[in-house]
Amino acid sequence: MKQFSRFALPYFIWMAVLVLVPLLFMLILSFMYSQGFDLKDAKFSFDVIKSLFRPENRYYWEAFYNSMKFAFLATLICFLIGYPVSYILSRSKIQNKNFVLLILILPMWSNMLLRLYAIENLILPKSILNTIGISLNFHGTTTAIVVGLVLMYLPFMIFPIYTVLEKIDKSLLEASKDLGANDIKTFFKVTFPLSLKGVTSGVIMVFLPCAMGFVVPERLGGGKILLLGNIIEEKFKKTGDFNTGSLLSLIVIIIVLGTLFIISKVDAEGETLL
Repeated sequence: MKQFSRFALPYFIWMAVLVLVPLLFMLILSFMYSQGFDLKDAKFSFDVIKSLFRPENRYYWEAFYNSMKFAFLATLICFLIGYPVSYILSRSKIQNKNFVLLILILPMWSNMLLRLYAIENLILPKSILNTIGISLNFHGTTTAIVVGLVLMYLPFMIFPIYTVLEKIDKSLLEASKDLGANDIKTFFKVTFPLSLKGVTSGVIMVFLPCAMGFVVPERLGGGKILLLGNIIEEKFKKTGDFNTGSLLSLIVIIIVLGTLFIISKVDAEGETLL
């Protein structure tokens, strides 16, 4: 056991330096007024929190609403596409299932920015599709953002669901049919409830990065649509308002931890979640 703890020491140091220390800085900056990271003349203040509720800063909440809206739409579409794909794949009798899974996972092996640039080049007014007489031309729209999020995170919905569907005992499905249930009733009464663990995992893995990301909206939205991740990036990189940026980041972290806490709480009560 001591040998394992010795191997784990670098991991804990890494976590402390790159996770705990930045979190501590964000917590301090959220409740203090300071000039950037210079804490010499910093003063404890609730002004940063109060600034979120000023009329001129209403766009913070609009960005939060946009983030939740796009995340919900992208997650819903990923589920509507991902579940049928996972179900068909798990029920298919093809011998080369692993090859199909490899095709689905291949895009995830490439750099995220490369995939993003590829999607962006397809939806620009002048793209490679023009050579065959097709012009999508919806760059800078809400549709572009949702499509981009779906294409980026769809595999994260497919694989958890597929894994759970593969593990379902086939004898349960046969027993359901022996008791007189047809295929549709068997699906809704047996298959779907047993696959909820995969669905929930997929929803979390898609919703959280969609809600908190800023690269996809920035590139595909053309900077026209404001999201919470974009504001945080702007506060840290452009305006140097580390206090507001830290507070908004803290809100994001609370949302993420709150979501995971609720799921772990439900799971502890015996539900099929994580």
